[in-house]
Amino acid sequence: MILQEAKDTIARVLDPIGYDKFFDEIFGRKHLAVIGGDAASCRMLLGDDPKKTILGGYEDYAHTLTCHIRNAATPPPMPRRVPDAQGFADLIKEYHERDYTIRVPDATNLTPALAEFNRALDIVVGNPTGTVIFWSEGGAEAPIHEDEVDVIIIQLLGKKRWFISNDPPRLPNDWKALGAGEPPMGQYSTYDVSPGDLLYLPRGTTHTVQSTSESIHLAIGFKPVTVRDAVMSMLDYLSDLDMPLRTQLGGRADALAHNQLNQPMVRQIGETIHKLQQGLRSEAFIRDSLAHRHAKMLMELPTLPKNTLAKPLTPDSRVRQHPLATARLCVTPNILDFRQPGKHTLIHLGVEGSVRFMMDTPEFRVRDIPGEVGDDVRVALTKMFVENGYLTVVA
Repeated sequence: MILQEAKDTIARVLDPIGYDKFFDEIFGRKHLAVIGGDAASCRMLLGDDPKKTILGGYEDYAHTLTCHIRNAATPPPMPRRVPDAQGFADLIKEYHERDYTIRVPDATNLTPALAEFNRALDIVVGNPTGTVIFWSEGGAEAPIHEDEVDVIIIQLLGKKRWFISNDPPRLPNDWKALGAGEPPMGQYSTYDVSPGDLLYLPRGTTHTVQSTSESIHLAIGFKPVTVRDAVMSMLDYLSDLDMPLRTQLGGRADALAHNQLNQPMVRQIGETIHKLQQGLRSEAFIRDSLAHRHAKMLMELPTLPKNTLAKPLTPDSRVRQHPLATARLCVTPNILDFRQPGKHTLIHLGVEGSVRFMMDTPEFRVRDIPGEVGDDVRVALTKMFVENGYLTVVA
């Protein structure tokens, strides 16, 4: 998936809010409610029958369920493996009978369309994206809370009433602050959502929700690259280049356990900050640090499914990128380091132009690959990318 394809995928889900308007005026600044939207966004991501789609994933999700409730009167059931979709429905019913809302975590790959929307966000915001499904009965309530990630909510079935604070988002870190309790709502807006409606909540937006009927909604969570992330990427990159940063802090490895702060520690930290300041004078260093970070992020994504070739490739074979394919090419003095989700491949420097063409072109014939190479090399490169899942053969 190249960048333009990712932007187009996001724009279709955000419609009628334009892609540029969302990122220029809304993202990270304020919440958004698109009410009375076209239910096509539901069908596009989870099909015409969301219940059937979810229950069909019983093998992957029944034993991973989590749940929440505003005020618990009884403990929830335990998640467990079930033999079929009906068993999954029966398990969910047990939660609902005790007034719990179920959470289906890590549902990103429940459908190809949902996986592709998540991958589009991965590409655009530069961090891994995840999807959780919430399924509740009428009358269920969530605690007042805020999330550490930005969230796009799409109502799939039934109705819910959302209460969303009008205060500016706090943009919290991923970890919980010490002593953090239930956040205050302050002045808030109320939204009644139906299938096809969309909400966007920046991270740190206080909210709660009530189900006014049986309800299913998607919560797609993501976070942009922050200033902190960029600075950390420079420190990570510098530590790859500079071995002293990888040595222990202070004279003894157990110094911090004894709450000791000594001069060697202060000197090491000061020298490192000085090196970072020197790096900031170079745009190339900053650019390379961020590229290094992106390459690491790709390794955190799920591996693409491998392919088995049904017949040998030829120069006339036509291939296309896998719908979830994305990549970063890191050029070192000795080798090309090709990073794709969950995998990296080392490739000869002489085919850099060929590899960049394969990254930038969603679909092509093998013989169209440029470079001062023969068809045998073109076929070999294509075969490697097909077998590792980055490319698929067009029938």
